[in-house]
Amino acid sequence: MMNRQTDVPEEIYNDGIVNFLADRYRTTSREILQRFLEQNDSVPEMESGTFRLEENEMAILRDMMARYHR
Repeated sequence: MMNRQTDVPEEIYNDGIVNFLADRYRTTSREILQRFLEQNDSVPEMESGTFRLEENEMAILRDMMARYHR
């Protein structure tokens, strides 16, 4: 089942967890959320060979997105 929820509230880009992940992967918060959407089957994957978020990171981001979309 594909999750088509791709609207990301602007405030998530400034969230401490997203910024922590961006630092960890040496990328931007926008790239973290793009990779999340790709791995979550919300959008087609754009690049191969880039970093992959771990399942626990995906779970954290899924919970975060759910809180913002209530």
